[in-house]
Amino acid sequence: MTPANASSTPRPVAAVRLDGGRLCLDFVNTIHDRYAADVEDYVQDPQRFIAWSERTGALRPDDGVCVPRTAHKRAALMREVVALREDLHALFAARIDGLVPRASAVRGLDRWLHEAWASQSLGTDGYMHWRADARDAQLSLKRIALDALDLLANPAASRLRRCANTTSCGWLFLDVSKNGRRRWCAMETCGTAEKMQRYRRA
Repeated sequence: MTPANASSTPRPVAAVRLDGGRLCLDFVNTIHDRYAADVEDYVQDPQRFIAWSERTGALRPDDGVCVPRTAHKRAALMREVVALREDLHALFAARIDGLVPRASAVRGLDRWLHEAWASQSLGTDGYMHWRADARDAQLSLKRIALDALDLLANPAASRLRRCANTTSCGWLFLDVSKNGRRRWCAMETCGTAEKMQRYRRA
């Protein structure tokens, strides 16, 4: 789902919760209350996306990445942000539900993976490094795509979960609890809200 509305007074990027347990899941969760009638997009413009990327480590201080200068490039970046976010949500949701993901979502992630691999070269130290010409705002999306591949190919993907608050929240997370029975994106938010609703019904 692509958000139709943006909050008139968006919360500071520093206040955005990071409950997914992985960079790629926190990226998918930049839609607040995915199933609500009126959603909030935490990264609704290039400035906020860059700030969120810096906060989460998708962009690093030495990358030297800034907001694209032209309106055309800024609009193109946001189209890519929305498209990859929805493709990843479709892939992770399909894994959670035991379904075959839609082909377009697979192709979307595959394209970014090839972009990521093509943007790196082997250094004399034996490690892969991002090329100088790849250090732009799309670098964040490439790192997110690589993190998504690492998660999907990892046995830990069996612990992918969807918040039990499916009437509004819809956030995804990696359940690293000892018993593997975590139900909420966070007890402080959806978990507490559910407890309050049960209390009122009692």
